[in-house]
Amino acid sequence: MNEMEMKARANHRNGNNCSASLAMAFAEKLGMSEAEAKSFVPAPRSIDGKCGGYLSVVAMLEKLGIDKAKEYEQMFLEKNGSLFCKELIARRSGTGRTCNDIVGEAAAMMESLL
Repeated sequence: MNEMEMKARANHRNGNNCSASLAMAFAEKLGMSEAEAKSFVPAPRSIDGKCGGYLSVVAMLEKLGIDKAKEYEQMFLEKNGSLFCKELIARRSGTGRTCNDIVGEAAAMMESLL
């Protein structure tokens, strides 16, 4: 587990939503404070019911001027099978996977795209 993944997972365990947890982990790379980063990213499900882990990384890539949103979307879909929060929750039923796993994996994917 890399540093960003550990940070994002810890933020999530500490009560932050998935989107904010990721942004807070990458705040320094974004040139923002954690509070600024947290308020900059879209809230979970705020865009067509999509996962905050997906929405947050797309917003951060755009902010950094990195044109890899489509690449990230493919990575996210390969790993999770859906972009939609409701479907992700249904898919993981009985698997032992949690939103915290998605947050950690999204952080690792983000790091791989930087």
